Amino acid sequence: MLNRRIFLSYSLLFLGGCATAQTTTAVSTSQGNRPSRLRFAVTDISDADELEQDFGPFRQTLEAVLELPVEFFPVANFVDAAPALLANELDFAMAGPSEYLLLKARANAVPIAGVTRSDYYSVFVTLADSDIATLADLKGKKIAMWSEGATAGHIVPTKMLLDAGLQADAYEAPMLGKDSVEALFNGQVDAWVTSHTRYKKTLTELGRKDDVKIIAKSEHLPPDIFVASPSLGESFLEELKSKLTTRKDTLIPALYESGANQKFKGSDMILVDDSNYQTLRDTYYAIGYGSAIE
Repeated sequence: MLNRRIFLSYSLLFLGGCATAQTTTAVSTSQGNRPSRLRFAVTDISDADELEQDFGPFRQTLEAVLELPVEFFPVANFVDAAPALLANELDFAMAGPSEYLLLKARANAVPIAGVTRSDYYSVFVTLADSDIATLADLKGKKIAMWSEGATAGHIVPTKMLLDAGLQADAYEAPMLGKDSVEALFNGQVDAWVTSHTRYKKTLTELGRKDDVKIIAKSEHLPPDIFVASPSLGESFLEELKSKLTTRKDTLIPALYESGANQKFKGSDMILVDDSNYQTLRDTYYAIGYGSAIE
């Protein structure tokens, strides 16, 4: 059974942090001024050294494109990103689709540009010799998911199961993260759900792609997204949108230069707005998690 209590508690923590930040928000940047620097976070990387290793080339390239110093601003998780945006401590962030919905709801984050991925969709994976052939066959089974609120590893798969006639109490869904594939091979779970990108990378590294099968996949998911604080002002926000998309041939290679972000090879940098994420927002409501993004 999905551990909704954990997810809702996490959402309440998110709400509490934002409420605190709203009381200490600094004066917004003037509509006509450029900031003197840009403080940048990646919402799923909390370690400063890891940020520098994985996104250092991108940060340096962004500095050159914007002609503006860009500083890393590590956040513990997406929960901490919202209060930081509200308090004008954080200016700019890269987030996943689900994280965007939360940042939009709690910090009025402004969509700047999306980063597409050609194989960004959810997959349900079982052992190759398993009798499980459809999502309906997962009734009463254990399904390893990634983490609470993960787009490809929780939210979208839960909707797929619902569409297949399986309510949350019809199966168990432990959130096993990086241990998911080992749990599948060890027989601790009957299926593993993840993004196709992670599936392909993990099975290639293990050399065990022939030992599993994909029984279902989702529609293509919304792109990862760069968001900004509205306090930066309309003029600079428009500059950000323009420069990220017009200089994408320079910025995209910088994203995967370190080797850690190979999933962005072949990506495009596109203009996006809130409507690009409406289907995912509808999915939150359909599975009963709508209060997390209100």
